[in-house]
Amino acid sequence: MVNYMNKPLFWLGIAALLLFAACHSAKGLAANDLKKRSTRFLLKELVENQVDAEWFSAKAKITYSDAYENMVLSSNIRIRKDSLIWMNFKKLSVEAVRIQITPDSIYIIDRLNNQYSIKGFGFLQKQYQLPATFESLQNLLLGNPVFFTTDLESDVLGQQYQLVGAGTRYSNTYLLNGLSYLLEGLILEDKQEKLVLTAVLSDYRKTEGARNFSYFRSVTLQGEDKDEISVELELSKVEINVPKIISFEIPERYTRMD
Repeated sequence: MVNYMNKPLFWLGIAALLLFAACHSAKGLAANDLKKRSTRFLLKELVENQVDAEWFSAKAKITYSDAYENMVLSSNIRIRKDSLIWMNFKKLSVEAVRIQITPDSIYIIDRLNNQYSIKGFGFLQKQYQLPATFESLQNLLLGNPVFFTTDLESDVLGQQYQLVGAGTRYSNTYLLNGLSYLLEGLILEDKQEKLVLTAVLSDYRKTEGARNFSYFRSVTLQGEDKDEISVELELSKVEINVPKIISFEIPERYTRMD
């Protein structure tokens, strides 16, 4: 068994997967009940249903699984709009890793091995083959859509509306709830790297400002030459627009890892 607990960059991979999730579950609607809607109309609804937050915080239970490892972790997540994403990961109530992401850098503190790492933001895309920007990670953590292609077409798919777009490298599909038009699923394909990321999100509840927010998310990453990775995220104690203290200090005795 591979001991991922001692690999600090592994934790960044979990964070990256968790940030790529957005959807909602539709129930009680027959396929023939949906009327055809224009792409313009569906995009308008999708944008209007976004969560706008100057501050965001939540606790999370994380279940991670791949070909070698199954583990359950706890985490705290905090966001300050357009400037900072902060997460920590705990195993048996002991903090193992703390991560801070800014628009241009990624900082990792590995408390298990007294190490730290600082990377440019482009490292995330290079290491995990994800089309990541700070804005996209922020929006996806909030359950908001990110458009990897802008030329979209709409259609009815069972109990959902779908928006589909395809570019030279990336293609993306958004599945919208047939009643509320909330985002129900996201499928992102990287044709060059032959990777498919599928995200599902459920258990929506009202938050401040009467916005819907999903408390449960499931993300799967599959590749032609890669083992499947899955992450489930169960959120609790969600707070929106409540300022938080964010602490991130690297101890002097820690060794920097490249």
